[in-house]
Amino acid sequence: MHGTAELKRIWTHPEHRRRGLARRVLAELERDAWAVGYPRIYLTTGPRQPEAAALYRRAGYTPLFDVEHPPTEGPLAFEKWR
Repeated sequence: MHGTAELKRIWTHPEHRRRGLARRVLAELERDAWAVGYPRIYLTTGPRQPEAAALYRRAGYTPLFDVEHPPTEGPLAFEKWR
């Protein structure tokens, strides 16, 4: 059994945003992680990427920070369990 898969540096070029591509890439990365036995996925974004944070929440990720008072600097961590 594996521990945690960490997704890093997921990024969509500005010319290709707002087409659902990030959601599709995230779903494929999740499928790959689950397929090889990872029970948990961990990822981070920053306070200046609210679109990414919203995407992760819509995709079922749990914030590992106080959503009522999110940090204004440093990473915003998320996790998702299978």
